[in-house]
Amino acid sequence: MSHKFEHANKYNVKNVFLSLPVQLTAVLFLAGIVFYTSLFSGYAPVHDSLHELRHALMFIPCH
Repeated sequence: MSHKFEHANKYNVKNVFLSLPVQLTAVLFLAGIVFYTSLFSGYAPVHDSLHELRHALMFIPCH
């Protein structure tokens, strides 16, 4: 009987991680990290390529 319960619990946890809200949250979180890191980067090639965008957004100082 406990084996059945353990098996059912494992699939409930799996279903939680496959749910749409969890997936959307994970994607938005990762995209936010990428955008934040790239926009506030001090690494010269990244900074130079996004320089105009940083000024166009007007709330990210870079000088």
